[in-house]
Amino acid sequence: MTRQRTAAILVACALVLALGSYFLITSQPKDHSSLRQDVVPPEQTATPPAWVGQEQEAKPDYSSADAEPQTAKAAETTEDKKKAPAVIEVKEDKVITFVFVDSLVGYILDNFAIKDKYGRPATQASAKGLNVYFGQEMAGFKVKGNDVASARQTILNYAFTPIKIDLLYKLYAPLLVEQLVDSATNDEREYRVGSLREKRTLENAEISAMLRLNAVRISQTAAIFKAVASDPVLASMAGQYLQAAKSVDRANARLQTAIADEIKTTDEGKRLKQAIMQREQIKTEIVKKMQEICPGCEPKELFYLARWSYRRILGNEEKLASFDSASTILDDLAKRFQTKAAELDK
Repeated sequence: MTRQRTAAILVACALVLALGSYFLITSQPKDHSSLRQDVVPPEQTATPPAWVGQEQEAKPDYSSADAEPQTAKAAETTEDKKKAPAVIEVKEDKVITFVFVDSLVGYILDNFAIKDKYGRPATQASAKGLNVYFGQEMAGFKVKGNDVASARQTILNYAFTPIKIDLLYKLYAPLLVEQLVDSATNDEREYRVGSLREKRTLENAEISAMLRLNAVRISQTAAIFKAVASDPVLASMAGQYLQAAKSVDRANARLQTAIADEIKTTDEGKRLKQAIMQREQIKTEIVKKMQEICPGCEPKELFYLARWSYRRILGNEEKLASFDSASTILDDLAKRFQTKAAELDK
């Protein structure tokens, strides 16, 4: 029987983390020479769902980005018709494609350790990790043009809205857990086992552990986004930090100028020290406030999400509704993971 490789795992996280955190365009250098210049879908190195028909092979599509999904039909062989008379239909979004979510499956699996240095299962999946992962290549996005920064903004505007977040989640969610479990069960990958790496598939108990670990991360992010939606002060504090960071840069520049001109640097040195202290004080306050919402969360992740949220809301407070929608679907996603993990434990 053809193994159904559904394209759904962590599409919610993709929307609220990968799509957004990856598009921190305000911090991107103007020179994009180190980035890909051609914004086109990547070659099909990631295997699309087996039940997507051969006549529906993914091809570059530079049509306008609209929210209506397209339909991919399963290829029907004589043997398939005998086993399943009905043709399976799978809808695929025209902009956020199967290639993108398949890449997310790979990201989650590649960041799972069967045993860490303490002999316990662990995951390194994170919002910042998604930013780095999808910052290297725009895997699975179909947009017009060759300007990377413009393409990123286009995709963010398209996906990070309350309606689209909900639509994409409903489109891909029904079989999302099966996709991850299927890949973990049947696809050999290199996993960390203590200080070694082993290439193999995962056993049910290991898959259950992976699901539970990611469910915790997802649930934590949901809590943070819910807080951002209800209390914009959290994100605005990140804006204060960025302003303080700029003050540090200016103070440092003045100090370097004084050193180069061989003049007394006492005053400039004091200003730099004070600017650094103010910046770090704001950072501490941000992490402390967010830890009240998410006890046990890693400070670095909390600080990253605070800045990420600020950039999303900057100049557009309507995005607060998107955080609320994202929180809702992330909660549901975490529950799906927990439910499947419980099934595997039986």
